Amino acid sequence: MPVGKWLRNDRNKLLFTLGLILAGSFAGVSFFNYWVTRDAVHREIVLNGLPLTRDNIYSELSSELVKPMMISSSMATDAFLVDWVLDGERDIGKIRRYLKGIHERYGFFSTFFVSASTRRYYHFKGLHKIIREDDDHDVWFFNFAGSGKEYRLEVDVNEAADNVLTIFMNFRVTAPDGGFLGVAGVGLEMDQVAEMVEAYQEKYDRSIYLVDPAGVIQVHSDPDMVQRDLSFQLGDEAPPMDELLGVGDEPANFQFERRGRDILLTVRYMSELKWLIFVEQDETKALASARRNFVRTVLVGLAASVCILLVTLVAVNGYQRKVESVAVRDELTGIINRRGLEQELQRAIYAWRRYERPCSLILMDLDGFKRVNDELGHLAGDKVLVEVARRIGEAIRYNDVLARWGGDELVVLTENDLEAAGLLAERLRREIFEADLAGAGAAAEDPRRKVTLCCGVADYRKDDGADSLLRRADRAMYQCKARGGNAVALALE
Repeated sequence: MPVGKWLRNDRNKLLFTLGLILAGSFAGVSFFNYWVTRDAVHREIVLNGLPLTRDNIYSELSSELVKPMMISSSMATDAFLVDWVLDGERDIGKIRRYLKGIHERYGFFSTFFVSASTRRYYHFKGLHKIIREDDDHDVWFFNFAGSGKEYRLEVDVNEAADNVLTIFMNFRVTAPDGGFLGVAGVGLEMDQVAEMVEAYQEKYDRSIYLVDPAGVIQVHSDPDMVQRDLSFQLGDEAPPMDELLGVGDEPANFQFERRGRDILLTVRYMSELKWLIFVEQDETKALASARRNFVRTVLVGLAASVCILLVTLVAVNGYQRKVESVAVRDELTGIINRRGLEQELQRAIYAWRRYERPCSLILMDLDGFKRVNDELGHLAGDKVLVEVARRIGEAIRYNDVLARWGGDELVVLTENDLEAAGLLAERLRREIFEADLAGAGAAAEDPRRKVTLCCGVADYRKDDGADSLLRRADRAMYQCKARGGNAVALALE
């Protein structure tokens, strides 16, 4: 086809123009001196590299706290624990075995329950102590009890384990009438967090450390730096301490010199620990590598641009109509549809294979939904679907994916292992079971009051595909159906 005729197509004109801009940009960059590269590297570190490292560390540290928090939450609502307290805490052996079972099953550093009525502090080893308001180590309990909050994380020494620094997940235990019974939870050894931070530092090749609001380093790859003042790490030319320690919800970036080297620093507040994450990059070291690779990077980039342009031209011409026809949003509920879920599954599988991030799928079916359609009509059934999707969407995490698989089947794709996903599924089942989908003005026998969730949970495993993962979740879900519905089943095979 002649070039002139080919360029009559607006799409081809755009591609051609973009190709010229891309190729021209790489050709032009090759004529700039080192100061251009220095500026580009600086912007890359400040705008992308450091914030991405900071946010990845924040996300991964937060995700490490999800499982112990879920277990602590489950303990706080456990019928055994509530009944044992209401029965007068008569058999200490029972609570010790209960706490020891959780300790051994999940490997937490500490498991505990503190009674509000007797002020007894129970540990998985037995009765640890009687808490007192005048004991500095016990102030946390009385502050938490008076706060009215459902849960709180505390960083403190563990008196029951040789005063080892520990992160405690404290959850409020309440009676059926709402009365305060005490606090239950688990503890993570701070050394575990330190090991994670050290692994991140090796992974990202940047200095990473955690600092408390008073400016004292709490976690550092160098043990000699722990409990030292932040100024000892940063040096005399660092930004003012009140600016560094005053970082709030919005992360902040800083730049300073230390012993003749340019240092780039980013800081983010981690509300879960009430500490600050510091990530710093030696820009001088980064630029040395940039100087060696400057010419090679430009040449490779130029060649890659040409290849990308050719592949893009072929792909856009061949698949544009298919891409434009993809619809990933369910029109009724507003959540993603089957096609969108398939895309999210592929991303999750890639993350599992590349980064070993856990991935589980919860396949849900509405029990009693057919009766709603038969007796009240499809419009009422549609409203039930919309309400169920809304409630589930509000109950899951922001990075979980909710999709409509088809009909009255919904799917949640979550970055959790099988056990944590099962707990999430149980929470969703309970949310729908306790919801009044019919509304206050509906009749008592309204079929919408009988709508419940049947959940099948499967985790991604090696050599799994999207189809096999869905099949295992589907089989688990139908196990629930066979048992009468309103239940959660894990795919253990």
